[in-house]
Amino acid sequence: MQVIFNASNFNHGMGMVAHAQTPRPTRAFQEGVFLETREDGLQLTCTDGEVTITSTVPAAVREDGIALLPAKLTADWMRSLSGEVELTTRDNRQTVVKNAGSKTSLVMMEAEDFPDIAQVPSEAVVTLSQQKFKAAVSRIIFAVSTDETRRILTGCLMEIFPEEVRFVCLDGYRLAMQRVYVEHQLPQGKESLSFILPGKLMKDLAAMIPDSDQPLTFTLSKTHFMASFGRTTVYSPLILGEYINYKQILPTSWTTAVRADRQALMASVDRASIVARDGSNNLLKLMVDDQVLTISANAERAEATEQVAIDFDGTPLNIAFNAAYLTDVIKNIDTPDLAMRFNTNVSPCVVCPVTGNQYTYLILPVRVAE
Repeated sequence: MQVIFNASNFNHGMGMVAHAQTPRPTRAFQEGVFLETREDGLQLTCTDGEVTITSTVPAAVREDGIALLPAKLTADWMRSLSGEVELTTRDNRQTVVKNAGSKTSLVMMEAEDFPDIAQVPSEAVVTLSQQKFKAAVSRIIFAVSTDETRRILTGCLMEIFPEEVRFVCLDGYRLAMQRVYVEHQLPQGKESLSFILPGKLMKDLAAMIPDSDQPLTFTLSKTHFMASFGRTTVYSPLILGEYINYKQILPTSWTTAVRADRQALMASVDRASIVARDGSNNLLKLMVDDQVLTISANAERAEATEQVAIDFDGTPLNIAFNAAYLTDVIKNIDTPDLAMRFNTNVSPCVVCPVTGNQYTYLILPVRVAE
Protein backbone atom coordinates (compact mmCIF):
# COMPACT_ATOMS: atom_id res chain seq x y z
CA MET A 1 0.00 0.00 0.00
CA GLN A 2 1.12 3.51 -0.78
CA VAL A 3 -1.13 6.52 -0.15
CA ILE A 4 -0.73 10.27 0.22
CA PHE A 5 -3.17 12.33 2.30
CA ASN A 6 -3.47 15.46 4.42
CA ALA A 7 -2.77 14.92 8.12
CA SER A 8 -5.82 16.94 9.24
CA ASN A 9 -8.12 14.78 7.08
CA PHE A 10 -6.64 11.62 8.59
CA ASN A 11 -6.98 13.00 12.11
CA HIS A 12 -10.63 13.86 11.49
CA GLY A 13 -11.34 10.35 10.22
CA MET A 14 -9.46 8.84 13.13
CA GLY A 15 -11.54 10.92 15.52
CA MET A 16 -14.67 9.40 14.01
CA VAL A 17 -13.66 5.74 14.12
CA ALA A 18 -12.11 6.00 17.59
CA HIS A 19 -15.65 6.08 19.02
CA ALA A 20 -15.81 2.33 18.30
CA GLN A 21 -12.78 1.51 20.42
CA THR A 22 -13.21 -0.16 23.79
CA PRO A 23 -11.22 0.92 26.85
CA ARG A 24 -10.84 -2.74 27.83
CA PRO A 25 -9.92 -4.72 24.71
CA THR A 26 -10.01 -8.52 24.95
CA ARG A 27 -8.91 -9.23 21.38
CA ALA A 28 -5.88 -7.85 19.54
CA PHE A 29 -7.92 -6.43 16.63
CA GLN A 30 -9.88 -4.23 19.07
CA GLU A 31 -6.69 -2.24 19.64
CA GLY A 32 -6.15 -1.63 15.93
CA VAL A 33 -7.27 0.70 13.16
CA PHE A 34 -7.79 -1.11 9.85
CA LEU A 35 -6.64 0.77 6.75
CA GLU A 36 -7.90 -0.17 3.29
CA THR A 37 -7.49 1.66 -0.01
CA ARG A 38 -10.67 2.56 -1.88
CA GLU A 39 -11.51 4.32 -5.13
CA ASP A 40 -12.33 7.47 -3.19
CA GLY A 41 -9.44 7.35 -0.74
CA LEU A 42 -8.25 5.54 2.37
CA GLN A 43 -10.88 3.91 4.58
CA LEU A 44 -10.23 3.72 8.32
CA THR A 45 -12.15 1.22 10.48
CA CYS A 46 -12.28 0.49 14.21
CA THR A 47 -14.49 -1.99 16.04
CA ASP A 48 -15.06 -3.16 19.60
CA GLY A 49 -16.50 -6.43 18.29
CA GLU A 50 -20.06 -5.07 18.16
CA VAL A 51 -19.98 -1.43 17.08
CA THR A 52 -17.98 -0.76 13.92
CA ILE A 53 -17.24 2.68 12.48
CA THR A 54 -15.68 3.43 9.11
CA SER A 55 -14.54 6.79 7.77
CA THR A 56 -12.96 7.46 4.38
CA VAL A 57 -10.10 9.93 4.17
CA PRO A 58 -9.48 11.71 0.83
CA ALA A 59 -6.20 10.31 -0.46
CA ALA A 60 -4.12 9.77 -3.59
CA VAL A 61 -3.73 5.99 -3.90
CA ARG A 62 -0.45 4.99 -5.51
CA GLU A 63 -0.72 1.30 -4.60
CA ASP A 64 -3.67 -0.65 -3.21
CA GLY A 65 -3.45 -2.57 0.01
CA ILE A 66 -4.57 -3.12 3.59
CA ALA A 67 -2.95 -2.69 6.98
CA LEU A 68 -3.85 -3.07 10.65
CA LEU A 69 -2.02 -0.57 12.85
CA PRO A 70 -2.08 0.06 16.61
CA ALA A 71 -4.84 2.66 16.84
CA LYS A 72 -3.72 4.78 19.80
CA LEU A 73 -0.09 4.96 18.68
CA THR A 74 -1.12 5.79 15.11
CA ALA A 75 -3.56 8.47 16.25
CA ASP A 76 -1.07 10.06 18.63
CA TRP A 77 1.64 10.12 15.96
CA MET A 78 -0.59 11.50 13.21
CA ARG A 79 -1.78 14.31 15.50
CA SER A 80 1.82 15.50 15.72
CA LEU A 81 2.03 15.91 11.93
CA SER A 82 0.71 18.55 9.54
CA GLY A 83 0.37 18.93 5.81
CA GLU A 84 1.00 16.13 3.31
CA VAL A 85 1.70 12.64 4.66
CA GLU A 86 2.93 9.61 2.71
CA LEU A 87 2.13 6.17 4.14
CA THR A 88 3.74 3.03 2.70
CA THR A 89 3.55 -0.60 3.87
CA ARG A 90 6.50 -2.96 3.53
CA ASP A 91 6.36 -6.77 3.48
CA ASN A 92 3.16 -6.81 5.57
CA ARG A 93 5.31 -6.03 8.60
CA GLN A 94 6.04 -2.34 8.67
CA THR A 95 4.30 0.89 7.78
CA VAL A 96 6.52 3.85 7.01
CA VAL A 97 5.07 7.32 7.57
CA LYS A 98 6.82 10.32 6.01
CA ASN A 99 5.96 13.97 6.60
CA ALA A 100 8.29 16.83 5.69
CA GLY A 101 11.55 15.94 7.47
CA SER A 102 9.90 13.31 9.68
CA LYS A 103 10.00 9.55 9.11
CA THR A 104 8.74 6.80 11.40
CA SER A 105 8.03 3.07 11.14
CA LEU A 106 5.05 1.39 12.78
CA VAL A 107 4.92 -2.36 13.32
CA MET A 108 1.81 -3.79 11.64
CA MET A 109 -0.66 -6.07 13.37
CA GLU A 110 -2.23 -9.15 11.74
CA ALA A 111 -4.74 -7.66 9.28
CA GLU A 112 -6.33 -11.06 8.66
CA ASP A 113 -7.62 -11.07 12.24
CA PHE A 114 -9.76 -7.99 11.66
CA PRO A 115 -13.44 -8.99 11.27
CA ASP A 116 -15.49 -8.29 8.16
CA ILE A 117 -18.26 -5.73 8.38
CA ALA A 118 -21.70 -7.36 8.47
CA GLN A 119 -24.05 -5.67 6.02
CA VAL A 120 -27.43 -4.42 7.26
CA PRO A 121 -30.44 -5.65 5.27
CA SER A 122 -32.92 -2.82 4.84
CA GLU A 123 -36.24 -3.09 6.66
CA ALA A 124 -36.54 0.69 6.94
CA VAL A 125 -34.58 3.69 5.70
CA VAL A 126 -34.91 7.09 7.36
CA THR A 127 -33.14 10.26 6.25
CA LEU A 128 -33.18 13.44 8.32
CA SER A 129 -30.91 16.43 8.64
CA GLN A 130 -27.84 16.06 10.82
CA GLN A 131 -28.81 19.27 12.61
CA LYS A 132 -32.28 18.02 13.58
CA PHE A 133 -30.98 14.66 14.75
CA LYS A 134 -28.22 16.26 16.78
CA ALA A 135 -30.63 18.68 18.45
CA ALA A 136 -33.25 16.02 19.21
CA VAL A 137 -30.91 13.44 20.71
CA SER A 138 -28.84 15.93 22.69
CA ARG A 139 -32.05 17.11 24.41
CA ILE A 140 -33.24 13.66 25.55
CA ILE A 141 -30.14 11.55 26.14
CA PHE A 142 -29.88 12.70 29.78
CA ALA A 143 -32.90 10.49 30.50
CA VAL A 144 -31.35 7.25 29.21
CA SER A 145 -30.66 4.70 31.94
CA THR A 146 -27.16 3.47 32.77
CA ASP A 147 -28.47 0.49 34.76
CA GLU A 148 -27.39 -2.61 32.82
CA THR A 149 -29.79 -4.77 34.82
CA ARG A 150 -32.58 -3.05 32.84
CA ARG A 151 -30.83 -3.17 29.50
CA ILE A 152 -33.88 -2.07 27.49
CA LEU A 153 -33.81 1.31 29.25
CA THR A 154 -30.15 1.86 28.32
CA GLY A 155 -31.45 2.27 24.78
CA CYS A 156 -33.05 5.14 22.92
CA LEU A 157 -36.37 4.26 21.32
CA MET A 158 -36.69 5.36 17.69
CA GLU A 159 -40.28 5.33 16.44
CA ILE A 160 -40.86 5.90 12.74
CA PHE A 161 -44.14 7.26 11.42
CA PRO A 162 -44.95 8.42 7.86
CA GLU A 163 -44.50 12.10 8.77
CA GLU A 164 -42.26 12.08 11.83
CA VAL A 165 -39.58 10.28 13.81
CA ARG A 166 -39.78 10.17 17.59
CA PHE A 167 -36.81 9.66 19.89
CA VAL A 168 -37.61 8.57 23.46
CA CYS A 169 -35.44 7.96 26.53
CA LEU A 170 -36.76 6.74 29.87
CA ASP A 171 -34.87 5.82 33.05
CA GLY A 172 -37.72 5.15 35.49
CA TYR A 173 -37.66 8.64 37.04
CA ARG A 174 -38.10 10.85 33.97
CA LEU A 175 -39.07 10.51 30.35
CA ALA A 176 -37.85 12.63 27.45
CA MET A 177 -39.28 12.64 23.92
CA GLN A 178 -38.46 14.74 20.88
CA ARG A 179 -40.20 14.69 17.51
CA VAL A 180 -38.45 15.34 14.20
CA TYR A 181 -40.90 16.09 11.42
CA VAL A 182 -39.78 14.38 8.24
CA GLU A 183 -41.74 12.53 5.56
CA HIS A 184 -40.66 9.11 4.34
CA GLN A 185 -42.08 5.85 3.05
CA LEU A 186 -42.82 2.98 5.39
CA PRO A 187 -43.02 -0.63 4.19
CA GLN A 188 -46.42 -1.49 2.77
CA GLY A 189 -48.98 -2.30 5.45
CA LYS A 190 -46.96 -0.67 8.26
CA GLU A 191 -48.28 2.37 10.12
CA SER A 192 -45.17 2.68 12.29
CA LEU A 193 -41.91 0.93 13.14
CA SER A 194 -39.94 0.85 16.40
CA PHE A 195 -36.26 0.20 17.04
CA ILE A 196 -34.15 0.44 20.21
CA LEU A 197 -30.72 1.95 19.56
CA PRO A 198 -27.92 1.81 22.18
CA GLY A 199 -28.10 5.02 24.21
CA LYS A 200 -24.34 5.51 24.57
CA LEU A 201 -23.85 5.15 20.83
CA MET A 202 -26.65 7.63 20.14
CA LYS A 203 -24.92 10.13 22.41
CA ASP A 204 -21.62 9.51 20.58
CA LEU A 205 -23.33 9.85 17.21
CA ALA A 206 -24.88 13.19 18.20
CA ALA A 207 -21.41 14.38 19.23
CA MET A 208 -19.75 13.09 16.05
CA ILE A 209 -21.98 14.69 13.44
CA PRO A 210 -21.62 18.37 12.54
CA ASP A 211 -24.38 20.94 13.10
CA SER A 212 -25.30 20.82 9.42
CA ASP A 213 -28.35 20.56 7.21
CA GLN A 214 -26.66 17.72 5.33
CA PRO A 215 -28.40 14.31 5.49
CA LEU A 216 -28.01 11.56 8.05
CA THR A 217 -29.39 8.23 6.84
CA PHE A 218 -30.43 5.32 9.06
CA THR A 219 -30.75 1.87 7.51
CA LEU A 220 -32.44 -0.53 9.94
CA SER A 221 -33.02 -4.27 10.02
CA LYS A 222 -34.62 -6.44 12.69
CA THR A 223 -31.32 -6.81 14.56
CA HIS A 224 -28.88 -4.11 13.37
CA PHE A 225 -28.68 -0.55 12.11
CA MET A 226 -26.35 1.54 10.00
CA ALA A 227 -26.04 5.33 10.23
CA SER A 228 -24.31 7.15 7.36
CA PHE A 229 -23.27 10.79 7.17
CA GLY A 230 -20.60 12.48 5.09
CA ARG A 231 -17.73 10.00 4.66
CA THR A 232 -18.51 8.10 7.88
CA THR A 233 -20.69 5.04 8.56
CA VAL A 234 -21.62 3.52 11.93
CA TYR A 235 -22.72 -0.13 12.24
CA SER A 236 -24.24 -1.53 15.44
CA PRO A 237 -26.59 -4.18 16.82
CA LEU A 238 -29.94 -2.96 18.08
CA ILE A 239 -31.08 -3.64 21.63
CA LEU A 240 -33.64 -6.41 21.24
CA GLY A 241 -36.79 -6.66 23.32
CA GLU A 242 -39.97 -4.77 24.12
CA TYR A 243 -39.60 -1.14 25.16
CA ILE A 244 -41.86 0.22 27.89
CA ASN A 245 -45.15 1.53 26.50
CA TYR A 246 -44.44 5.16 27.33
CA LYS A 247 -47.80 6.28 25.94
CA GLN A 248 -49.52 4.58 28.90
CA ILE A 249 -47.38 6.59 31.30
CA LEU A 250 -48.19 10.01 29.83
CA PRO A 251 -51.28 11.59 31.45
CA THR A 252 -54.00 12.61 29.00
CA SER A 253 -55.67 15.10 31.36
CA TRP A 254 -54.65 17.33 34.25
CA THR A 255 -56.12 19.38 37.07
CA THR A 256 -53.42 22.07 37.28
CA ALA A 257 -51.72 23.82 34.36
CA VAL A 258 -48.94 26.41 34.37
CA ARG A 259 -47.34 28.51 31.65
CA ALA A 260 -43.95 29.99 32.53
CA ASP A 261 -41.15 31.90 30.85
CA ARG A 262 -38.41 29.28 30.38
CA GLN A 263 -35.49 31.59 31.04
CA ALA A 264 -36.99 33.06 34.23
CA LEU A 265 -37.90 29.58 35.50
CA MET A 266 -34.44 28.23 34.72
CA ALA A 267 -32.74 31.09 36.58
CA SER A 268 -34.89 30.50 39.67
CA VAL A 269 -34.39 26.73 39.61
CA ASP A 270 -30.62 27.21 39.23
CA ARG A 271 -30.42 29.51 42.26
CA ALA A 272 -32.61 27.32 44.46
CA SER A 273 -30.62 24.24 43.40
CA ILE A 274 -27.45 25.69 44.92
CA VAL A 275 -29.09 25.39 48.33
CA ALA A 276 -30.72 22.04 47.51
CA ARG A 277 -27.35 20.52 46.62
CA ASP A 278 -25.99 21.56 50.02
CA GLY A 279 -28.71 19.53 51.70
CA SER A 280 -29.07 15.79 52.11
CA ASN A 281 -31.87 15.20 49.61
CA ASN A 282 -31.28 17.70 46.73
CA LEU A 283 -34.96 18.57 46.88
CA LEU A 284 -36.91 21.48 45.40
CA LYS A 285 -40.44 22.18 46.63
CA LEU A 286 -42.88 23.90 44.27
CA MET A 287 -46.05 25.68 45.33
CA VAL A 288 -48.47 26.52 42.51
CA ASP A 289 -51.03 29.10 43.52
CA ASP A 290 -52.88 31.82 41.60
CA GLN A 291 -50.36 33.53 39.28
CA VAL A 292 -47.14 32.67 41.15
CA LEU A 293 -44.92 29.60 41.24
CA THR A 294 -42.90 29.52 44.47
CA ILE A 295 -39.75 27.38 44.50
CA SER A 296 -38.07 26.65 47.83
CA ALA A 297 -35.07 24.69 49.02
CA ASN A 298 -33.81 24.00 52.53
CA ALA A 299 -30.48 22.77 53.83
CA GLU A 300 -28.81 22.80 57.22
CA ARG A 301 -26.78 25.88 56.34
CA ALA A 302 -29.13 27.78 54.03
CA GLU A 303 -32.63 28.18 52.68
CA ALA A 304 -33.91 29.78 49.49
CA THR A 305 -37.23 30.99 48.14
CA GLU A 306 -37.81 31.97 44.50
CA GLN A 307 -40.98 33.29 42.90
CA VAL A 308 -41.79 33.11 39.19
CA ALA A 309 -44.76 34.80 37.54
CA ILE A 310 -46.96 32.27 35.73
CA ASP A 311 -50.22 31.88 33.90
CA PHE A 312 -52.19 29.49 36.10
CA ASP A 313 -55.29 27.41 35.56
CA GLY A 314 -56.83 24.83 37.84
CA THR A 315 -56.24 23.69 41.41
CA PRO A 316 -53.43 25.02 43.66
CA LEU A 317 -50.78 22.38 44.31
CA ASN A 318 -47.70 21.65 46.44
CA ILE A 319 -45.21 19.20 44.90
CA ALA A 320 -41.51 18.33 45.21
CA PHE A 321 -38.86 17.20 42.71
CA ASN A 322 -35.26 16.11 42.68
CA ALA A 323 -33.47 19.34 41.71
CA ALA A 324 -31.23 17.64 39.13
CA TYR A 325 -34.16 16.01 37.35
CA LEU A 326 -36.05 19.30 37.10
CA THR A 327 -32.95 21.15 35.90
CA ASP A 328 -32.19 18.55 33.22
CA VAL A 329 -35.62 18.99 31.69
CA ILE A 330 -35.82 22.79 31.71
CA LYS A 331 -32.32 23.38 30.34
CA ASN A 332 -33.04 21.11 27.36
CA ILE A 333 -36.08 23.09 26.23
CA ASP A 334 -35.56 25.56 23.39
CA THR A 335 -38.94 27.33 23.33
CA PRO A 336 -39.32 30.78 24.99
CA ASP A 337 -42.00 29.47 27.34
CA LEU A 338 -43.22 26.09 28.52
CA ALA A 339 -46.22 24.38 30.05
CA MET A 340 -46.21 22.30 33.22
CA ARG A 341 -49.21 20.06 33.83
CA PHE A 342 -50.04 18.31 37.11
CA ASN A 343 -52.69 16.09 38.65
CA THR A 344 -51.61 15.30 42.22
CA ASN A 345 -48.44 15.77 44.23
CA VAL A 346 -47.54 12.10 43.77
CA SER A 347 -48.32 11.73 40.05
CA PRO A 348 -45.97 12.62 37.19
CA CYS A 349 -45.59 16.19 35.96
CA VAL A 350 -45.66 16.69 32.19
CA VAL A 351 -43.54 19.48 30.70
CA CYS A 352 -44.38 20.34 27.10
CA PRO A 353 -44.75 23.30 24.70
CA VAL A 354 -47.57 25.72 25.33
CA THR A 355 -48.65 24.97 21.74
CA GLY A 356 -47.60 22.12 19.47
CA ASN A 357 -46.01 18.81 20.43
CA GLN A 358 -42.35 19.02 19.39
CA TYR A 359 -41.20 17.77 22.78
CA THR A 360 -42.62 16.06 25.86
CA TYR A 361 -40.90 15.53 29.20
CA LEU A 362 -42.21 13.72 32.24
CA ILE A 363 -40.79 13.91 35.78
CA LEU A 364 -41.78 11.79 38.76
CA PRO A 365 -42.21 13.83 41.96
CA VAL A 366 -40.66 13.02 45.33
CA ARG A 367 -43.01 12.10 48.18
CA VAL A 368 -42.48 14.39 51.12
CA ALA A 369 -44.15 14.59 54.54
CA GLU A 370 -46.84 17.19 54.84
